[in-house]
Amino acid sequence: MHPPRIRRPLAWAVVGTLLLPVVLSLVLGLAGLLTGLGDDAGAAVCRGAALVVGVLWLTALVAATTLNAVAILAAPPPPRKRRGRGHRLRREPPLGGIAGARQP
Repeated sequence: MHPPRIRRPLAWAVVGTLLLPVVLSLVLGLAGLLTGLGDDAGAAVCRGAALVVGVLWLTALVAATTLNAVAILAAPPPPRKRRGRGHRLRREPPLGGIAGARQP
């Protein structure tokens, strides 16, 4: 489980990583449409906005990767299973089985 202080920024970074490429493709498509219609000024604005969205996307990608690494490193290690003399592995009953019943 991730620490509470890292969970919210990590969620926002993942959302940005997933949604910003869609916004980028829409803005670039609009720039192409405006170029085809002869609106060079509008197309230039859309290409500038696409550059900003692309930088935000890369920032979100780096943030998601870094925050995930920090969350994994900050989590407590899982408990070690000790195996020593006389320690036998218990077999878990199959799903739907009764704990004391013999299985074929």
